[in-house]
Amino acid sequence: MTAAPTTPTATDTTLEVENLKVDVLTEKGWATVVDGVSFGVARGETLGIVGESGSGKSVTCLAIAGLMPPGQTRVTADTLRLLEHDLTALSPKEMADIRGPKIAMIFQEPMSSLNPAFTVGDQIAEVLRRHEGLSRKESRKRAIELLDRVGVPSPARRALQYPFEFSGGMRQRVMIAIALACNPDVIVADEPTTALDVTVQAQILELLREIQEEHGMSVIFITHDLGVVADVCDRVLVMYAGQIVEGADLAELFADPQHPYMEGLLAAMPRMDNPSDALVSIPGHPPRVGDMPDGCRFHPRCGYATDACRTDSSPLLERVAPGHTTRCLRHPELTLRGSP
Repeated sequence: MTAAPTTPTATDTTLEVENLKVDVLTEKGWATVVDGVSFGVARGETLGIVGESGSGKSVTCLAIAGLMPPGQTRVTADTLRLLEHDLTALSPKEMADIRGPKIAMIFQEPMSSLNPAFTVGDQIAEVLRRHEGLSRKESRKRAIELLDRVGVPSPARRALQYPFEFSGGMRQRVMIAIALACNPDVIVADEPTTALDVTVQAQILELLREIQEEHGMSVIFITHDLGVVADVCDRVLVMYAGQIVEGADLAELFADPQHPYMEGLLAAMPRMDNPSDALVSIPGHPPRVGDMPDGCRFHPRCGYATDACRTDSSPLLERVAPGHTTRCLRHPELTLRGSP
């Protein structure tokens, strides 16, 4: 029996996603890269989405934000609702109108996301003119205020500079300023600290926390770094091969994983208290797009797999505890190791 998706029960749900599916056009035809993803995000909540590269994390959020390339992708969902907006019913122009005021993205690599031909101040001001109707003078003033808010020193001077004149950490702060310009209800942070050193990463995470507390916005944090997840997230979804394979509150997921893939991810985290231990990795590699195995998609890499795991149909997402779901046939009989 399929359980209800991992979704907040409160009436203040900001984003609701049910049975999201994304297909991409390949040389061999259409292939599904996100398959039946369902979740919700409450106001003020930070939801983490974790998994290896290629698991469908970024594609899921790009599809929600309407940023998948037309003609090469197909996006369908039973429900895709952002506050009062039914995103499945919006035209591309209507979707562009709510990107910024309602939902904004912080991309992984700011150097490729920022336009090298325009100053950072102009790029922030453009968002304000487009969505809030500010004049050039007003938008430039507000852009400087936003740069100051995200911790860019000498913001009036730096607003006149180009992206190449900023360090990686400062460029990421500019991306955050652009995302915050219209005080959106949902921010999607797509691995915003991956290319940063540890010190700058901590500063960016703290900045995001402060801003979220100030504005009460919801945050979807995409990452493969479980250390970052433990630091910033309230609830976590684990994705593998385009599906959610487990979802739970942060503490419960780390202490009592119910899917072998999550156990493998936790075991692969380096531990300071065991410096002599060899690094652990999950054997094998994720399946290729368009070449998914029968049955559980993780079974070729799973040490607990049985013949039942290799059946024709994929396991359903089942509830194992309040707010905790898993896509593992053997979860009632397995005792998996969590993080100490």
